[in-house]
Amino acid sequence: MRDDMFKVIVERPRCGRAWAVKSKARYDRLPERSHVTGRRLALEVGSTKGLNENLAPLKRYLHKQVGRPWDKVFSEICATLDTGSTVKQHVREHIEDFIMVKVGVAADGSFYGSGHWGGKPLAPPMWWQELYVDPKDGLIKRTDKLCRKLRVPNQRDHWRERAKARWQAEWTHPDLIRRDGGQRFLAKLKGCWFEIETDRPPCLNAPDLIAAFASTQIGEAAAKWQIVSKRQLSKKALKAEGLSNG
Repeated sequence: MRDDMFKVIVERPRCGRAWAVKSKARYDRLPERSHVTGRRLALEVGSTKGLNENLAPLKRYLHKQVGRPWDKVFSEICATLDTGSTVKQHVREHIEDFIMVKVGVAADGSFYGSGHWGGKPLAPPMWWQELYVDPKDGLIKRTDKLCRKLRVPNQRDHWRERAKARWQAEWTHPDLIRRDGGQRFLAKLKGCWFEIETDRPPCLNAPDLIAAFASTQIGEAAAKWQIVSKRQLSKKALKAEGLSNG
């Protein structure tokens, strides 16, 4: 593990800066209490900053260690992320979000594992972690390969395909084509195709976006973006795009 991994992981600013209390709010107005700090401030005010780590480098590091003994890898992690810092300790708690460490073997030879939050032991198809520690040799291995070896579906792939199908249902439409990162669109409105450009990508699903393009006024849900240009496609443009008006 690189020596500056800690800086790479925690370089992202902490969340909650916009609503966290200022230093003046630490002073209590009651005469018998002139100053409020630390845990008492968090309990009484309730608006403090939170942690916001960038855990992608840690995930990439773990994936590069496939085939290595987990004990050696964890020793390298401990050398960089020691327990002397609260933030470093918090980052170490996220390790088991990416790798199933507590893996055992049942009497019938099947694998089971449990996360760092405890709970009922789960079979490999239910593991969300992409990596696991093989209890037989202590090496880091891929969960998807284990599922293929056992000829069982991986729950992670199931939810990923389900989310992809839902995204396609909400964000794709036969009368809407997205271009240029979601700021230029080809939309079929009342049987005719239009080229529409917005000042920023609208955060709307396909049916609501078509309704907003067809309306002369943008509703409150789309108040953060505006239509920059809107023109009907010519016959030449329709032929080039392979489209036709209704």
